[in-house]
Amino acid sequence: MTLTATYWRVPVSIGAGILIGIILYSTFYPGALSALVQQFHSEGRVELEENIPILPVGLIGLVSGQNAGPEGVMSVVGGSFGTYVSELFGFENSTKLLTLAGMGAGFGAILGAPIGGALLWLELPHKRGLEYYEAIIPTFVASFAGYLTEATIGGMELFPAWNTSSLVPPTLGKLSWAIGIGVVCIPFGLVYSRLFSKIGTTFRNLSVAIYIRTTIAGTIIGILGWLVPLSYFYGGTKMNTLLEGSFSVPTLLLTLGAVMVAAAVTIHGNWIGGLIIPHMFMGALVGQVAALIVPGLPPMLAMLAGMAAFNSVVTGTPLSSALIAIALTDGASITPIFLASLIAFVASPSIGFLTEAAPRSEPPDFHISEDN
Repeated sequence: MTLTATYWRVPVSIGAGILIGIILYSTFYPGALSALVQQFHSEGRVELEENIPILPVGLIGLVSGQNAGPEGVMSVVGGSFGTYVSELFGFENSTKLLTLAGMGAGFGAILGAPIGGALLWLELPHKRGLEYYEAIIPTFVASFAGYLTEATIGGMELFPAWNTSSLVPPTLGKLSWAIGIGVVCIPFGLVYSRLFSKIGTTFRNLSVAIYIRTTIAGTIIGILGWLVPLSYFYGGTKMNTLLEGSFSVPTLLLTLGAVMVAAAVTIHGNWIGGLIIPHMFMGALVGQVAALIVPGLPPMLAMLAGMAAFNSVVTGTPLSSALIAIALTDGASITPIFLASLIAFVASPSIGFLTEAAPRSEPPDFHISEDN
């Protein structure tokens, strides 16, 4: 017997849940992505001490099968660094700008997607798109600085590009297929959002200690990983398994359902991570199902378009969803991916997946003071 057998995932994830609960009980629970967005709007800063529980808990979850990626942890790390810089140099009136730039930089650097990562944190917290336009250039500069630093120290293999084939040139047929995939992702995104909300309500109604919640989450994550192997881990490495493998429609739909549950349980069970990559994995599953059902639909195109479209539907971030998918697939197909992402965003109803998203509360005139 070896640890490669999937039943080992159950005790590993349960043990991780216990350990995560002990850490959070001994320190504090800083909250999930929604809490970070709410904190940004209300305080405009991320304190350095939030890294105390987030770093160890995020690392434990990543190696123990959670369905949430490292981008969530790095957003907090980057945001706290931006807040620290503003305090260090006395840029009090620019704390919010530098915090936002730090969150985008941390996200973009860890994914190897400096443009998409930067744009995500300019789109995600707001209901009206890129409201903090003053932060666009600082966030890009910070994101590329992190990206170049990671490349210099040889860390880009943390998140290698997915093995996809090029789909150029973008013919009318390919663009039509991309539009179709964008529309198909909408009902799946709606189902996932409702499921995510229901599981969140269930966990909130559990009046138990945090270490019990994390252990329950670990148990569910482990059991799903044992029974549905591709639901384990957040989607970075297993994407290539999906791209290279041959799966039936029932298997893909079962995997999609398990991944949706695992992602929701990960976040609402007080494990810590980001959901952008799991969302793209869900979109790739939707695309592959569509390719198996619809004659003539190119599987690779369906999966790539589904990646961006699904995340665009759920998070309402059409630009960054497309750019991140393009970066993670080494620029395999730019125009169809953008088209699918935009169509999914425009045609979908307002889901409200991130209820803490809000318009900016201050006038558009904050900047780094010339007196500092």
